[in-house]
Amino acid sequence: MGQKTHPKGFRLVTTQKHLSEWYGSKLKYPSLIEEDYLIRQTIEETFEEFLSLSKIEINRVEQDLENTEYVNITVNALYPRAKEMYRKVANYFSENVENADSKTLAILNNSKGTLKRFTSLLLKRNIRKVVRQLQLKTGKNYYIGINFIKNPFEDADLIARFIAEQLEKRTPFRRAVKLTIKKVQRTEMKGIKVQVSGRLNGIEIARSEWKRDGRVPLHTLKAKIDYTHQIADTIYGVIGIKVWLFSGEE
Repeated sequence: MGQKTHPKGFRLVTTQKHLSEWYGSKLKYPSLIEEDYLIRQTIEETFEEFLSLSKIEINRVEQDLENTEYVNITVNALYPRAKEMYRKVANYFSENVENADSKTLAILNNSKGTLKRFTSLLLKRNIRKVVRQLQLKTGKNYYIGINFIKNPFEDADLIARFIAEQLEKRTPFRRAVKLTIKKVQRTEMKGIKVQVSGRLNGIEIARSEWKRDGRVPLHTLKAKIDYTHQIADTIYGVIGIKVWLFSGEE
């Protein structure tokens, strides 16, 4: 009991791959690990306000002739919803742009095409800002691409974040878990398992509860299992959330 294998580390040879793909010598390895941490931290701080981030993948390409290194970064994030994005874009322009009066914001609200253009403009501006910050610190060339996820209930990180938000809004944990499983049932996922641990519903003694729907074969190496853990800060304390999402077999 208690000696569990991490679902992603268990499948690294078969169905999973590392989020950071590069090779480093013994001398360079520690500095590259620190640089990966810096990249992820910078992107999370910059895009947290506008996007729900899932995974950040880093791939390094070395050019031997020019002795320069290119770092390709792929940000997996939820496609921004129109209502939320309007509010965020309106706040951004009212705070950062001097000429953003009420007429400009009204035009932004009335047109979906305008909102889309403003959203892409805002994301491009933030990408340039992140690239500039990283280039000044490391002196390397960076390219950042955003891969949008259409359905949040097909990604374990976004599911765990959704449950955490529900628990922080003081929704009963059983209702939050059941709602999540119902939404996952409408997708093409084969199974899901959710575990919540802590002072559930504010009781004094902490405990763990889990619920599973469909198949989640944790001992099958060829099974594609997306796993994540998230923390919800409630008024009673921290509640841990674990999500296993089974999407099929290779």
